Amino acid sequence: MKKKVKKSLKTNNIKTSKNPIFKKDLNGKIIFIRHGETDYNIDFAKKGSKIKYDINYLDGHLNSNGIKQAEKTAEIFKNIDVEAIYVSPLYRTLESASIIFKNHPKKSELQLIIHPLLTEVISSMHNFTDDIDLKKSIYNEKSEIKVDWSIFNEEFKTKEEQNFYYMNYVNLLSKTKYDNIKNNMYNSLKAGKMKESISELGKIIRDLKMKRIESLEHLFNRTVKFKEYLKDKYKNSISNSNKKIIIISHSCFGQMFTSNECYGKTNIKEYPKDCCDMS
Repeated sequence: MKKKVKKSLKTNNIKTSKNPIFKKDLNGKIIFIRHGETDYNIDFAKKGSKIKYDINYLDGHLNSNGIKQAEKTAEIFKNIDVEAIYVSPLYRTLESASIIFKNHPKKSELQLIIHPLLTEVISSMHNFTDDIDLKKSIYNEKSEIKVDWSIFNEEFKTKEEQNFYYMNYVNLLSKTKYDNIKNNMYNSLKAGKMKESISELGKIIRDLKMKRIESLEHLFNRTVKFKEYLKDKYKNSISNSNKKIIIISHSCFGQMFTSNECYGKTNIKEYPKDCCDMS
């Protein structure tokens, strides 16, 4: 029976559990996949933070090598029995998921479930989303693999909220600055100047000389919230490791997701030493 989506997935007041719900054993119930390579991944390694807020990297797509990586991963997963596939709303994860499962023998039974909590830490243009309506038109119920946006739509109901959903995970800006930025972004969207508004947000963050506008602690709390969601939804099959829950997300999210060290901490400033290397 399909369970009703919880009314709120917001993470502002989450208290971390003392004990991890899932360990990082990829031979168990959950398999975590990082998306394939993008041009931003390559260029950031070469040029560093000066490209973080370049509008040309907004919601980047897989490059040719990233596509090959996803195709290679598809070979590994063609014989895996899948219970559910959860995907971040960004292009590179959607593209990776579509390639990985496009030739799966049970493709007609599969669907990609878009879950906003899986998005990458809010830190650069690469992690801000592009036009959601366009994205939905490409990845939808009629796609080669069905795409389910119901959780995303339940959490973010208006066009403005959906296009700037990632602003709900920002927690390092003052309330005044945050409200001003969000109002300006909403007004820009209505005026048909969405990219200009996102570019301006990038300039503001760059001028503040911030590494990110979402703290690592907040990111970790998001991973806990998602684990709680999974535990509740799959409580009757969580011990069955034959059917896998696939998560297709990002490196920073994955590092926090696979850490046990973070539980019980209240001031997470660095990536934990026990996390899986997602590079």
